Amino acid sequence: MRNFLLLCTSLVLLALAPMPQEAPKLVVGSDAPSLEGLEFIQGEAEASPKVRVVEFWATWCPPCIKSIPHINEIYQAQRSSGLEVIGVSDETRAKVEPFIRKLQGQMSYTVAIDPEKKIHEAFMKAAGQGGIPCAFVIGQNNKIVFIGHPMTDEFAEAVKYSLLGRYDPVLTKRAQPILDAARRSFKLKNFKEGYLRLDEVIALDPSFFSDIAIEKYRVMLNDEKDTARAKAYATDLTTTMASAGDAGALRDLALVLSSVPGMSEYDNDLALVAAEAMVKASASADPGAQATLASVRYARGDFAKAVEAQKKAVRLAEPSRKVDYKPTLDAYELALKRGTKVAVPITASASPSASTTESPTTVPAGKP
Repeated sequence: MRNFLLLCTSLVLLALAPMPQEAPKLVVGSDAPSLEGLEFIQGEAEASPKVRVVEFWATWCPPCIKSIPHINEIYQAQRSSGLEVIGVSDETRAKVEPFIRKLQGQMSYTVAIDPEKKIHEAFMKAAGQGGIPCAFVIGQNNKIVFIGHPMTDEFAEAVKYSLLGRYDPVLTKRAQPILDAARRSFKLKNFKEGYLRLDEVIALDPSFFSDIAIEKYRVMLNDEKDTARAKAYATDLTTTMASAGDAGALRDLALVLSSVPGMSEYDNDLALVAAEAMVKASASADPGAQATLASVRYARGDFAKAVEAQKKAVRLAEPSRKVDYKPTLDAYELALKRGTKVAVPITASASPSASTTESPTTVPAGKP
């Protein structure tokens, strides 16, 4: 009888015990699910983007609304490099369409609704994600390289480096606590300790963490205000990146040296050295390289050569992408005609990488 009661008690406890949760079926490294079933409100899915972002959002979600300008800025800056963004809502067309119209172009990427929630099931539920906004970055070979909030630095880095074909989520995760320690040191004005931590990250992979090397330059110049040391470091960086033939890193450095907002001063001479090395290291048919060179020429006040380089960017661009470069060419030509700088649409210029910019929608006419 005693054994029978023990057996019954065990069975009751087993029945009351929580069932083990099923592990997510969709993780970083998984193949991205199909988008079949989406109903497009604005734009259409591209056949073969270099990088695709699928972001789940809703009109009633304040954090989603807050993230829209950030996502739009990244899209506008990187669309000419092959980035596609699709915002997916499970609301009705009647809810989503008026919302997009009200934004008046501030949500310029593709938007779709998921009326039967098939895509939500395939992405969000399969990945164990319960909250929005939530972005999935899909890189080369249709592999998911990032799942998470679109306002994080990691999201911007995943987009940037996936476009360059060298995003490594494992390496990023390894570096993050070291970067956090470095940034805490900088807040305490402990620059020596902070630089040591940044150097530790850079040493993991100098090419992958070229943006951290540029961050070190920015801290030297803007925060520590050691202009001479910053210039020497940037000069060494230019030489190292040029020797490695790292076109992407040289592009970022050239723009930081010449036009990225928030810098305490610019070094347009060194920016030109970096830009010319970037063009040399780039593929001969890369319109973005010519646009970057044009941007540096423009920052230097050399409007004629800026027009020349931007015209080449337009010629090299794919037919569907020429519109991304033409407004900037128009601005440069206007500056050449007037003999003074004018506002340049950042949506069509050589925009800095999303991980390093806090850019407005236009570059001010008086930019040095």
